Amino acid sequence: MVKVYSLPDCPWCQKTKAYLKLKGVEFQDINVETDIEGRKELHAIPNVEGVPVVNINGNIIIGFDREKIDEFLKGK
Repeated sequence: MVKVYSLPDCPWCQKTKAYLKLKGVEFQDINVETDIEGRKELHAIPNVEGVPVVNINGNIIIGFDREKIDEFLKGK
């Protein structure tokens, strides 16, 4: 499962989601501005201070990092 914790007006969040769509990856988009449970999940992840945060089967990527996204998707 792939989750993206994001905010609607975050340009890096938009780039992350666009990249995943380009790769044909289905993901759950969690808007931490309006989704209280999603915000709690995000705050439970250590060392996170902003968005986007991508969770690929428990592998956490902070920020938009194509190399890490590709690496973790290979193991998906």
